[in-house]
Amino acid sequence: MKAPLTFLLPAPVWRSTAFIFGGVFVLSLAVLGSGAFAGDGAVTIPYGQWISDSMPLILAGLASLVTWGLRQLPANVVALFGNARVELLINNGIGYGLNAVKDAAKGKTLSVDVGNKVLAEAMQYAIENAPGWLLSWAGGPEGLAKKIFGRLDLAPDADATMINLATQLVKPSGKAGE
Repeated sequence: MKAPLTFLLPAPVWRSTAFIFGGVFVLSLAVLGSGAFAGDGAVTIPYGQWISDSMPLILAGLASLVTWGLRQLPANVVALFGNARVELLINNGIGYGLNAVKDAAKGKTLSVDVGNKVLAEAMQYAIENAPGWLLSWAGGPEGLAKKIFGRLDLAPDADATMINLATQLVKPSGKAGE
């Protein structure tokens, strides 16, 4: 039988963690107090007091476990944030490109000449305003050009050769590896 929650922690880690928390809990119960004996032979166990007294220890252990768990997820989290930053960069670049080129407007089909200028302006904006690691994440200038090209509303006679023309028009920024 699989140990519970093995998708978060491997089974040996669960066993050792449970053993440690169980031992700490038992020791804290022993140290923090004992049952009170009544004169008539009844035993009163103040378990509520024991739990409230050991709560800082329990919360510290849970915080450590949560912190360790978050440490196991950074590749996925970084990918989500990196992709969101690339999308924002592309949207801002396209907005700048549409505003910077005469006869270009959002929602309007762009001719090949105007689309090429918009693509070049959007790429130049993105290259000048993004850190080098984000440009690498987006696939470099060529990958960025392909992503922007895919978002533009271009005339039917436009083709992917626009990407090569636009990448030749863009000046490198020298931001690699920032």
